[in-house]
Amino acid sequence: MSYEYDADKSFNAALKTMGRFLEDHNEEGPMATVSLARALGGLLVLTTSEDQRDMALGTTISQLCNTFTDFLHMEAEVDGQD
Repeated sequence: MSYEYDADKSFNAALKTMGRFLEDHNEEGPMATVSLARALGGLLVLTTSEDQRDMALGTTISQLCNTFTDFLHMEAEVDGQD
């Protein structure tokens, strides 16, 4: 199976969708983010073939950690400029 994938375009679309979810569930506070994490885990299992789950889970966790770190660094840089 061949996929067309533009990492930045896909990330921006996902970020927008998740942002709307958080806005719609604002009253849930940080637990809305927990729901997103649970949904991501569920979708990973439901949409990934058994022989690719380890790779998919590892890649997802790696990207999550890298993105989290990148955003924290950007935040620190912006805070340092004030």
